[in-house]
Parts: sequence; C-alpha cells; structure tokens
Amino acid sequence: MAVVACALVTAGCGGQSNSPEYPVSSSTVAPTPTAPQNARVADDQCRSTPPAGPIDHSLQNLSFATGQATVAITGAEPQQGCYRFARWGNADPAVPIDSLLFLFKDEGSDGVTIDMLVGDLTTRTALNARVTVVVDGTAYGADTCATTVTALSSTAVAGEFNCPTATRVFGNPFAPLDDTEPEPSQSSPLPTVAVSGWFTVAPDAG
Repeated sequence: MAVVACALVTAGCGGQSNSPEYPVSSSTVAPTPTAPQNARVADDQCRSTPPAGPIDHSLQNLSFATGQATVAITGAEPQQGCYRFARWGNADPAVPIDSLLFLFKDEGSDGVTIDMLVGDLTTRTALNARVTVVVDGTAYGADTCATTVTALSSTAVAGEFNCPTATRVFGNPFAPLDDTEPEPSQSSPLPTVAVSGWFTVAPDAG
C-alpha cells in the first residue's frame, strides 16, 4: 500500500487556495457541489472478457493514457455490484522498484489499482497481482489475485483478475492524505469480499 500511496501522491496533488481577507456575504457563497456519482454499471459488463493482443515480454516503451477497468464486488452491501473506472495517473506504469502499477479512477476518490511484478511479466502471462478496489470510500485489497494477461506490448496491455478473498483495507490509496478512519483492534476480524474483473490500457489516440 505504501508504494501505491507514493505513486498516487506524485500523480498530482493540487495546491490549496488562500481564504479571502474579507467576509463573504451569504449571497456570494457558492452552492454545495453535487457529490460525484459512483462508477456503477450493468452487471453484465463485468462478465465481459479483455481483448487479446500481442505479447512482448521485453516491456519496452510502455506509456498508456487511456483505458478502463471493470470490477465486480460480491459479498458486501452496499458495495456489491459492477463498477467501471477510467485510466488515471502517470502514463508510464513503472514504479520503483520492480512493478507496473495501473491506476483507474472515477471523478471522485473511488477506483482500482492493479500492481504486477516486472519479473513475472517478463516470463509469463499467468501471474499474481496485487489489487485494491475502492467503492464509496471503502477499500478492499488482496496481494495474490490470479491474473491472466491477454495483451502485453507498447500498443496495449490487458488482462483479467480474480481475488476470491479481498480484505477490508483502512486507508484509501486515492485519498492518502484524507484518511481519518481508525483501524479496528487486532482482535476484530476484518470483513472480506470477492473481487474480480478485467482491464485494458492503450496509448493516447490523440
């Protein structure tokens, strides 16, 4: 989680504006913004499969600005359902020391992170990935999600993942500076869900 949080912080944190030195009248106060809608989509979208493409284990010239991840959560209400998030963050997925980290996010602070080891990607297409999904501010993560890569080259990366047991994570990787939720005591069992889905990324078509 520390690597993910670091990558997310460097992806861009806006500065804070200074408060005006004069009082603001009630007539000039901006209305409360509408909370962003979550990325829920029809359940059949999560039953789709990722596209297939060339497999190049050299991992050269990887830069992806577009794409999406579609994620199903089962076993927890109200988060249970199918969600789709757009590609987000740095175009270069490489993060220290030896991972490719793909980030997908909605217009708020929900999304999914998919972290795969470079050593695995240079030798095979069936591997384990670290996946964290956040819906309505509630995060679940698993370190050993069975993942099949269906495309791997400079033109596209795609794959599908399955995490039968993803455990509640206290800390949102998409809002690492805003987390105030206390962690439960060690004696409290953490809730778990099943997470599965697929993703695809490509260079910016523009």
